[in-house]
Formats: sequence, C-alpha cells, structure tokens
Amino acid sequence: MMSSRWSLLSVVFALTIVPACDSADEISDELTDDEEEVDHDGREPAPREAQNNGFTLNGFTLNGFTLNGFTLNSDALLGDINDEYIQLLGFDLKGMDTAASSWLVGSELFIETTDGEVLSGAQLKGVEVIFELAEDGKGKHSKRVKITSVTPSPQNPDVLFYGVDLKEGVGAWSSLCTDAQGNDTDAILIGNLWDPASAARVGDGVQGAVTFACRGAALAKCVEWGYRPWGEAGGASLEDFHQTCTRLVRADYCGDGISHTVDGTGIHVLDEIGVQDLDPDVTFVIEAEWGPSGALCLNAANTRIADVQIECELPACGAPFESGGIIQSGKITAP
Repeated sequence: MMSSRWSLLSVVFALTIVPACDSADEISDELTDDEEEVDHDGREPAPREAQNNGFTLNGFTLNGFTLNGFTLNSDALLGDINDEYIQLLGFDLKGMDTAASSWLVGSELFIETTDGEVLSGAQLKGVEVIFELAEDGKGKHSKRVKITSVTPSPQNPDVLFYGVDLKEGVGAWSSLCTDAQGNDTDAILIGNLWDPASAARVGDGVQGAVTFACRGAALAKCVEWGYRPWGEAGGASLEDFHQTCTRLVRADYCGDGISHTVDGTGIHVLDEIGVQDLDPDVTFVIEAEWGPSGALCLNAANTRIADVQIECELPACGAPFESGGIIQSGKITAP
C-alpha cells in the first residue's frame, strides 16, 4: 500500500470557499426516440445496486468554508499564509505519551509516540487533533477534531470509517460530517488534497497530504464504490480512476468543478477493469465517458438534469469506451 509519513511541524488545514453548484427541480427519466438501451452482452455483472450521485466534493464545512485537508513539510500548496489555512498544533493522546510522528497507509492513520509505541485503528479512539485558526482582527483560537470511532468497511477492510467530532474553543462537540439528510456520518482519510473550486486533485507529490472525506460526498463515495486511490485493480492503479469517479459523481462534465446534478440521482457506473460491472437489474442509456479532467464524450439527451447548459463542447459518445474514457456513466431509464 502507498504510505505517506509526516512530522508534526508546519502543518496546515486548507480552507476554501464552498463552490456554488448548479441544481434543478426535475430529473428527466424518459427515453427519447433515438436513444438506445445498452445490451449487457452476456457478461456476468457484479451484484450491486445502481449508484446514487451527489454534488458535494468533500462534505463538511467549518465556519462557512469547506475543510479539505492538511499538508505537511511542504510549501508547494501554501503560497502566502492567510485565512485559507489553519496551523496544526499537535495531537492530544489523552494521558498517553506525546506524539512524535504520524503517517497514513491506505486510509489507516498511524501515530507514533516519543516512547516508540505505534497507535492505530481502535487505539485512536479519543485522540484529538488540535488546530490553531487565525482570523483577521480576532486573534487566534483553537479547534479540536476528535476521533470517536474507527470501523473497517465490511466490503473493503483496508478502508476505515472514522467517527470525527469538531469543537471550537469551549463550545460543544458536534459531528464533523453529516449526510444529505443532516444525520451524523463518518469520514475516510485519503492521502491527497483537492481544490474545492476546480475539484482538481492538487496534492500529488506533496508529502503528508491528507483529506478527511465525509461519507456520502464524492471523495469518500468513490472510495466506497471500489476506486480506492491507493489500490490497484486489473493491474492498474486506481488513483486516476478515483479522480475520474469524482468528476462522474458530480456530473462535472467540463472538469471545471461545476456540478450538473442533484443529490441522490440514480446512475449506472461501469468500467473495464472489473471494479464496477454491468448491473442486470437496471436499464440505462449512456450518459458520458470520463477521465480525470472531466467527460471525454457526452450524450446531451441523457444528462441527469434535462436540457442542462454546460460551458464546454463535447462530442457524442460512440461505441462503449471508444472515447478513451476509463469510467462510463449511464442514465437509468427503468429499475
């Protein structure tokens, strides 16, 4: 597995303004006369339900800003330190020794103490991550992020779900992540950073880059669909498949960070490496084929939002995967 290690020095959380997303009141489920249903070609599909998409990239906010991730020991993403960043002060291990270093393997966080003990998994329950936030004219105050639970995914044991609470100053603890219905949910730690405005992966090559990705939003959802960016399938790295999936989930056709969907819309997802296979229980028409920078082809009659306006020109899709895309999305026409 890919591993990234960092020290406790010069750590920041990146904070950026929540991007505006397109929305619509209606989703069209009707076939037009010239649409063709996809033939399953006798392939044996993996058992699963049609996937739900959504328009949120990361899934939680902090004082009106999207909290994306943190990076250490690098100036590559920092630029001028300003309101967009908060400083990591350290870990509170609750009566245990002082933390000396920490690193990520897959989605599992490890913390090594100064006496050489390595903590991970359920041992991290109760551990707090302490940050310092500078605000113009308000001085500095701290925020604490507490790990309340660590649970392996039943489907992918190398994916860990972290219950995470947030506390500002002397305020009450509250869940860092909530789902579309406002219910508390968990986070998955991913070893990279994303620009919430463009939805581009921006932490490549940055040592110690980490994002808390809330379940139900695109970054975590794509991990749970099997596109674990630290993993492989069919001899291929899944890193670009994960980034591609985040574009697909949000219907980010132009790769500019603008979403063209509404949360909870059912879509069919297919690739050629066996992570997502044909679903025998749904009928669909091809919407688009995707790469890490957005759609490579698009069938305008099959978009998730009817008559959606997009800012780029894309060719119509031909034969499956003829476009060079690595994941295909389909609009479901019958359950």
